[in-house]
Amino acid sequence: MQFRKPYFFALFIFSATLHGQAVSNPTYRFTTNVGNIDVVLTPNVAPKTVANFLSYVNAGLYNNTIFHRLVSGFVAQAGGYQYLANQTPAVVPVTAAAAIPNEYSGVTNAAGTIAMALVSGNINSATSEWFFNLANNGANGQSLDSQSFTVFGQTNAAGIAVLNKINALPIADESAQLGADFNTLPLTGGNFLLVTSIVPVPSITAPGFQSAASYASSSLTGISPGEIVTIFGQALGPAQLTSFTVPASGPVANSLAGTQVLFNGQAAPVIYTSAGQLSVVAPYGIGSLPTVSIIVSYNGTQSNTLVFPVKPANPAIFTLNASGTGDGVIVRYTGSTYSVIGAANPASAGDVLTLFGEGYGIATAGSAVPDGVIVTSTLPVPAASTALLIDGQPVSTSYFGGAPYEINGVLQVNFTVPQLAPGSHQIQLQTTSAGIVRTSPAGVTLQTR
Repeated sequence: MQFRKPYFFALFIFSATLHGQAVSNPTYRFTTNVGNIDVVLTPNVAPKTVANFLSYVNAGLYNNTIFHRLVSGFVAQAGGYQYLANQTPAVVPVTAAAAIPNEYSGVTNAAGTIAMALVSGNINSATSEWFFNLANNGANGQSLDSQSFTVFGQTNAAGIAVLNKINALPIADESAQLGADFNTLPLTGGNFLLVTSIVPVPSITAPGFQSAASYASSSLTGISPGEIVTIFGQALGPAQLTSFTVPASGPVANSLAGTQVLFNGQAAPVIYTSAGQLSVVAPYGIGSLPTVSIIVSYNGTQSNTLVFPVKPANPAIFTLNASGTGDGVIVRYTGSTYSVIGAANPASAGDVLTLFGEGYGIATAGSAVPDGVIVTSTLPVPAASTALLIDGQPVSTSYFGGAPYEINGVLQVNFTVPQLAPGSHQIQLQTTSAGIVRTSPAGVTLQTR
């Protein structure tokens, strides 16, 4: 049996960065003391306005910002003042940056939209203050559209419900104590109405869940226990890619740089994470479930929930170009060294090669190891019947199971190259369980001389 020093995940993790996907309009959560308001920002409509708003968010200048103005049936305004409870004075103005150019482009000030506040008579005066429209203020008697108030986001039905609560709050004139801007101050329980934080909300879509090897969509294939999946989205993790650290003992952590992925509430081992892309190993415990609900959490803020069917296996082979097609991750070992098989280094008949994949499903009872551990002395053996196919024909294997020295879920297959014509040959994995045959996607190749 051919085992080797660990090298595979260096290739896997860093090639994964090649798979960026377009990021849609980001969602930010405004946490208030009467409920959360999720707002989808629209940089495609007002890029400078969104960038200006996020500069204040990122600087923490909207933490504990006060809704200092409420006009029932019209607007709720904030962004100009912070409440700092342990400071005197406790109410301080936000330090405003330079005003930005107006970007009004015809997007109407409808109920539930957020727009920048302006100094009367100057459309290029937006700095830190913003407001939620509590009614359709575009073409009504207020006619905010004609005054070029730039809309840069929209909340959903749940957010509008919170805005309706805000709209019904009592107001007080505190201008004598706090200044002229506080003559229509909304109060809740006698306290300031605050936005305690504004944070990005992790966002995931079904097409964004894919096999980490084949990049087949989990919305089409389902998810198998132990499958390594790549998840694309937004606000999933830190700006810079962070990869797992091999533990001295025990399993790979199920929380990395603030990121967790929950499968029916169970956190999965995290291989790497970044804002737009992450990878985890699906917990083996989902194998008995018909479906699994998945949530991504970043710094405690949870994404929407997606539900996928659970399948016994989703076999797939990693590829050298990390695209799901092309030459597979197949190596030839000579003593303690290895060489990667490809067009520049084809295999010969009789070579003993090692292939890497994933998605083989649960292991037999006697060989199963815990989620996230680095495989060592106990080698997971797939519970399903397995086969390796080259050009559709079965090929004898000397080992088909969990890859030693890698995280539980990585598959290693050792095989001897049969007599083949020189050139490119299709290579596939196959599992059979409960009479159902599952074959890895076509398009992965083995090069021979």
